[in-house]
Amino acid sequence: MELKLMIQMLKKRLWLIIAFVVVCTAGAGLYSKYMMTPVYQAESTLIVNKMSMEQGPRGLDVNEITSNIMLINSYKVIITSASIMDKVAVQHPEFGVTSQELADHLEVVTVQNSQVITLKMKDPSYARAMGIVNAVAKVFKEQIPQIMKVDNISILDNAKPETDPAPVSPRLKVNMAVAFAASFLIVVGIVLLLEYLDDTVKNEYDVERYLELTTLGSIRKMKKSDLQTRSSNRTKKQAGEKYATLSQ
Repeated sequence: MELKLMIQMLKKRLWLIIAFVVVCTAGAGLYSKYMMTPVYQAESTLIVNKMSMEQGPRGLDVNEITSNIMLINSYKVIITSASIMDKVAVQHPEFGVTSQELADHLEVVTVQNSQVITLKMKDPSYARAMGIVNAVAKVFKEQIPQIMKVDNISILDNAKPETDPAPVSPRLKVNMAVAFAASFLIVVGIVLLLEYLDDTVKNEYDVERYLELTTLGSIRKMKKSDLQTRSSNRTKKQAGEKYATLSQ
């Protein structure tokens, strides 16, 4: 299909494209703002920075840092394990969540070659998310010496209370942008499909394109206003002729 022909097809149904895109984009924005429940995120950070309890406190060296970094992957698994989640659920019944729900909603983030572990919890209530993520960090720090026989976890930052926290979802602008792009592609596809299925001849270009014939002429489409104008002119002409005859 030629590009010029496609542009002509889209221009012919431009009103449909604009209306469809506007309705879908506005609908996505209204749904995101008034129908979707806001979700908030709280974060707590841990750092692996000490060696085994038997060795006692001492300065870090390169080998020690490398050893701590190698433990990060193990710690990611331990944090979401039943031994940690069960204790959080038992010690904090006010959260009203099971250990499995905690494990499913807790996100553990690490950066390559970094000793920092970030815990993220999402919840419709920021206060609840803050309480859960801080409780997980505390329980994990307390249980690591018993599980790994090393005391190398410190809480770097706890989640802090916020008076007006910003939700992480729904993202209104992103949702509207996605709705705009998706609706535009859909309606363009519908328009092109309708034009492709429409095999009626409407103008000289269609005659040349489908029948491979040259048009000799065309009849202009008339409006009611054209008929009224001609009728009025004919009436005035007849009235003038009668007037001239009487004058003679």
